[in-house]
Parts: sequence; structure tokens; C-alpha cells
Amino acid sequence: MRRARVLIADPLPLFRAGVRNLLRRESDLEVLEASSSDDAAALLAGGDAEIALIDLDLPPTGGIDLVRRVRSRTRAAMIVWSLEPSRDAVLESITAGAHGFLHKEISPTGLMRALRGTVNGEAPLSRDMAALMIDAIHTLEARSKARERAAVLSEREKEVLTFVARGARNREIAEELTISEFTVKRHMQNILQKLDVPSRRAAAAFYVSAYRDDAVAEGRSA
Repeated sequence: MRRARVLIADPLPLFRAGVRNLLRRESDLEVLEASSSDDAAALLAGGDAEIALIDLDLPPTGGIDLVRRVRSRTRAAMIVWSLEPSRDAVLESITAGAHGFLHKEISPTGLMRALRGTVNGEAPLSRDMAALMIDAIHTLEARSKARERAAVLSEREKEVLTFVARGARNREIAEELTISEFTVKRHMQNILQKLDVPSRRAAAAFYVSAYRDDAVAEGRSA
């Protein structure tokens, strides 16, 4: 019987050794290793593995980037896993082309069950990981609806709302945009009316729900 080849793509030698020792006890599994996304990409594109266990933070560009890069060049079932999985990471991994997502704290028995299930065409996604993914989908849907509501705002009103979400006062907003405080107040009244929210705080919360990713990106580039 042909042995299924499993690639362990992880930067930590000690972790790879632990998983390798576990898998080599099984007569139906063969183990390959990679410590970087470039090495893993070469093995996957070359058809050297049927299954890949890919660390979410695999250097230099991360496990999700690896999945996205090689998904059209490999038939391997790529499974991303992490010690600290988030709902966004789970969803992004699956949409990038991963076949499943596992928590690194999975038990040896659970890992073997997941791998053999993958060999048989199953998608390894634990109940907890599935719940995270569903939560992420719901969040994206809510964000999409919020952005549809925000479409009624003018560009200037969106600028004002951005500053409000950052906690800026009217005087600070006026100075940043080179307009009068009266004009800021007028824009704020229009924002509350158009979004149908009762207060400045509610408008700020709306901004976070609609544009959280943009705000994070701005913070990183600042």
C-alpha cells in the first residue's frame, strides 16, 4: 500500500520533530519537512506531498500567502494550523484555498483522525474552527451592510466620521479639515440623520463596524 506523504511546514525544529515522531509511528504515512514558505512551495509545486500541515505564521510571508501562491500548482490538501487561531485567520485560510484549519493544541488522536479523513476527501475543520469561520462570515456580512448604509454619506461627511471614530472633538476636526466648528456640527447632524443613529458615540461605533479593516490599515501605515 502506498504511503501518504505529509509535509510539515513549520519554522520550529522542535515542533517539527514532535509531529514527525508522531506521524512516523504510522505505517501509512511518510513525512516531509520545510522550515519556510519558499521551501514548502517548492515541495508542493513538485507534487512531493499529498497533505501539508502549514503553520499560520510560516516565514517569511505566512501560511496563508503560501496557500494562495501554490493552490493552482498543487493537488495537495493544505491544512493551516495555529496556536492562536482567530476567526479572520480561519476564514482567510479557507478562502485562500486551504482544505481545512486546525488548532495546534489538537490531540495526537485528533490529528491522526484529521489526516486520515483528509486522505479520504474530508475537510479537516473542528467544531471550534467552524464556529470561528461562521462568526467571521457573519461579521463580513454585517460590515457589508454597514458600508451600504454609509454610501449615503458625502466624502466630507465620511472624513468627519473618521475623526469622530478616533475620538476627535469638533475643534480638532475643524483644524484638521480647515473648516469652521459650525460646519463640523452641521456635518455631524447630517451624519446622524443619514445613518439614523442617535448619538455621536453611536456614529463612532458604526464607523468601526463598517470600516474596521481600513482603520487598522491606517494605523499600521502611520
